[in-house]
Amino acid sequence: MEIELKYAVKDEEVIKKILHDPYLESIKDKDTEEELEMHAVYFDTEDRRLFREGIAFRVRKEGSKLIATLKWNGSSDEGMHKREEINVPVDDESKLTIPDIQIFDQSEMCQVLVDLVGKRTLVPLMDIYFVRRQVRIDTGRSISELSIDVGKIICGENTAPISEMEIELYSGDEEDMIALGERISAKYDLLAEDRSKYKRGLDLI
Repeated sequence: MEIELKYAVKDEEVIKKILHDPYLESIKDKDTEEELEMHAVYFDTEDRRLFREGIAFRVRKEGSKLIATLKWNGSSDEGMHKREEINVPVDDESKLTIPDIQIFDQSEMCQVLVDLVGKRTLVPLMDIYFVRRQVRIDTGRSISELSIDVGKIICGENTAPISEMEIELYSGDEEDMIALGERISAKYDLLAEDRSKYKRGLDLI
């Protein structure tokens, strides 16, 4: 299960302050600091069968890697996002334009997709481009990844900007991760973001 906090960040000046926050500097693993260019494409049938079942299917280029992801049973409240998730490495960049649900054939969800999609064609719904700056942080009670994403969501002629901070729990105490999110959001006046990038794209559509 994916568990993460999401906050809207106002501008680049606030981003710089977060990335150089003294407390975060003291608990981050500097060896994990990384900046990646991301390009995600989300797919569904023309009649939105996956969306109606609460399923999101994307293929994302993360730097030099390509990852197919399936998310379902999602919920969000006051910036806290929880959902089931499968990630599968992909070695064929054509999957960014021609998706294949058999990518997930090692999961029971693959048959769910087969039943839902049937002979329908999966079509791209949106492209999401952003730069992610990320680092692993260890409070002693939880290990999370903090990331700052800046970019844009593109749905045909409609676009929306991305400027957000995410804290994703890797291991340990969920309440500790929440306390960290509250500490950073209060200090920098961040607003909780209940909409995922995918949901924001759907709103554009």
